[in-house]
Amino acid sequence: MQVILESSSRLAKVSRRAAEAYDARKGLLAENLNLAMAGREDLTELIGGNANIELMHSNHHNHVQFLETVLYLNGFRLLASVVPWVYHTYRQHGFSFEYFPVALAAWKQAVNKEIQPELAAEIIPVYDWMINQHERIISMLHSLAAGREQELPDSASSFLHSLLKRDAAGAVAMATQETHSEEGLRHFYNETLHPAMYEVGAKWARGEISVAEEHMATAVAQNVIATLHTKATKKTGQRGRAIITAATNEQHELGSRIAAHVFENDGWEVLYLGANMPLSDLTHLARRVKPRFIGISVAMPYHLHHVKRVEEIFKSDAELSQIKIMVSGIVFKLFPEAAACLDGLTVIDNLDEAVAMARRWSIG
Repeated sequence: MQVILESSSRLAKVSRRAAEAYDARKGLLAENLNLAMAGREDLTELIGGNANIELMHSNHHNHVQFLETVLYLNGFRLLASVVPWVYHTYRQHGFSFEYFPVALAAWKQAVNKEIQPELAAEIIPVYDWMINQHERIISMLHSLAAGREQELPDSASSFLHSLLKRDAAGAVAMATQETHSEEGLRHFYNETLHPAMYEVGAKWARGEISVAEEHMATAVAQNVIATLHTKATKKTGQRGRAIITAATNEQHELGSRIAAHVFENDGWEVLYLGANMPLSDLTHLARRVKPRFIGISVAMPYHLHHVKRVEEIFKSDAELSQIKIMVSGIVFKLFPEAAACLDGLTVIDNLDEAVAMARRWSIG
């Protein structure tokens, strides 16, 4: 893995104009890929059957979002850490390894077709780099952490069992038993719910459960959080005001809901904004309510550039620059290189660290 990371560091930086051109045409680029792959006689062999066509289209949609992020941030080490995971995950879902160089060659054709030549010339080397890593990635996949089932603490293992069996009552009972104190609440989220949900995602990546099963498990976890929140004693908000939200375009809100509950339980007045908060609305609200800090949750690597944009806007504004920002989410656990893309922000590893940091920012 280190060789791949080091080789990615030698890629030339892409200009803002090139990143914006890719961003503006990303829908057309994905459609080009869908059409190019649909026209191949060997499509079913490449993707493991017709049942995977929808998954392939989803991959193409995710690809342009992720490359948009990589190009805006010049996050080539992030690219190097994510691509092997993509290989592994789609291979587990039936895709052939040969799908990847075929698709990458088609992406190059689409970029040359849809983006003006001088800007395409900045982007094409990124695709050439990915193609050149193909054999190296295959040879190192056996060592990927995502491919090994992680040993869970007993409480997380039991909670995972309840999630996968859709046993909402059992999951709520377990959570209630473990959360009799403020420290118990954070411990439950850190040591039970978080590891269990990470394993739910890993099981999908290994092809052990379907998207539907993953979503059902998430729904049970959301029910648990909502129940704990409902039963919690209302605090006064004496520490100050905080905004908690998922990143722009981020549909995964479990992490932000957990954070909102924990901060409210610690004495913050929390304004919880949920999933996919538009940057303009977040900025407007921050001006109006003047929070001590904003907490942003990120699950997918292709939303990191939206978080970076928050940093840029807030730092360039005299009023907003006084507001602290902390960021957390599973993306930083899956891909440690992600934190380097947000080097001007406070990236938090767990809820205890988040609470301690927020207390340093509090008004009392």
